[in-house]
Amino acid sequence: MFQEIKVEISLSALKNNLKQVVTRIGQKKIIAVVKADAYGHGAVAVSKALIKASPQVTMLGVASLDEGIILREAGIRTPILLMTGCPVDSIPELMQHRLTPAVYSAAMLPRLNRYAKKKGSKIAIHLKVDTGMGRLGIPPEEAVDFIQKSTDLGIPVEGIFSHFADADLANLAGARQQLARLQAIYLALRERGQALPYCHIANSAAIIQLEEAHFGHVRPGLMLYGYSPLQKECPLPLDPVMTIKSRVVSLKKVPAGTAISYGQTFITKRETLVAGIAIGYADGYPRLLSNNGFMIAKGSRVPIIGRVCMDITLLDVTAVPSLSVGDWVTVIGKEGNEAIWANELADKTNTIVYEILCGINPRISKIYRQRAERTKPSRWSV
Repeated sequence: MFQEIKVEISLSALKNNLKQVVTRIGQKKIIAVVKADAYGHGAVAVSKALIKASPQVTMLGVASLDEGIILREAGIRTPILLMTGCPVDSIPELMQHRLTPAVYSAAMLPRLNRYAKKKGSKIAIHLKVDTGMGRLGIPPEEAVDFIQKSTDLGIPVEGIFSHFADADLANLAGARQQLARLQAIYLALRERGQALPYCHIANSAAIIQLEEAHFGHVRPGLMLYGYSPLQKECPLPLDPVMTIKSRVVSLKKVPAGTAISYGQTFITKRETLVAGIAIGYADGYPRLLSNNGFMIAKGSRVPIIGRVCMDITLLDVTAVPSLSVGDWVTVIGKEGNEAIWANELADKTNTIVYEILCGINPRISKIYRQRAERTKPSRWSV
């Protein structure tokens, strides 16, 4: 079968990034965040590789029930946390697949209690506390009473956690305020003899630059996939895990004055060799890269001309006359002395690297490789 796009996932790069997490946290445990299909990298393969690579990976973090079920059906037995909770009508599936829900509403407790009693079993939860994100979570001042109520109902609270709003900034004053609120709850529980197995708030940014937030568990996400969330240079040698290549499906010379793609937003100024590349916004390649981005052809950067289409993007490859139909062009990755990484695409489209990675259409098949050339982004800040 003629494959027009390929996403290559370097498991060796993934393991190196995990190693960098371990160098930062010592013997603490890791809740590996593999939500959104492991940020577009393939949750099943990535989860299995992380679990195999280190005994410190003791839990996986996903966003939805469906994501958790996919991992269970793939044979993964490691504890899985549903970080955004679970609908009450999905409690049977939650228990069937041995998933741990985040809970941030007291209304959830009686439903969990009734179903657990019906099945003659118990279900542990993690309590989510809103320490300053303003999104999901109960107010910090309600946490201790909430945990007591849950305990009284026979629902063990296995952990408490929160989410940093700005641990990626150079100024960590806001992050430290959030941390102090979670620490106060943790200490209050310990004084009552209710020390919990899990207390976690440290995302990738906090793992890198806020050591006091590590507690007993950390939650790396973006850094596992080779990018730093910091607004400053990252001190860790992270390796991008994903490379994307696409084939040249057409080549033609056009004269000066030729309009290229929809809307005639690009007019050639000279005779131009135009290559059609089999990737477009239906594949997750941003349309905002129209007349604004580059790919790498035979080791040379070549510009995108005209608007990115649903399935095709056009390049000016006049400087690469040896290019042929069927050749691979690097969309994200390193080729020769040139590199284009997801953070560059994010900069050019005024977004964040998370959106670029998560936007890759699952219709594109992935190739998992154990070994790959060690590379790094042209700059660390995203």
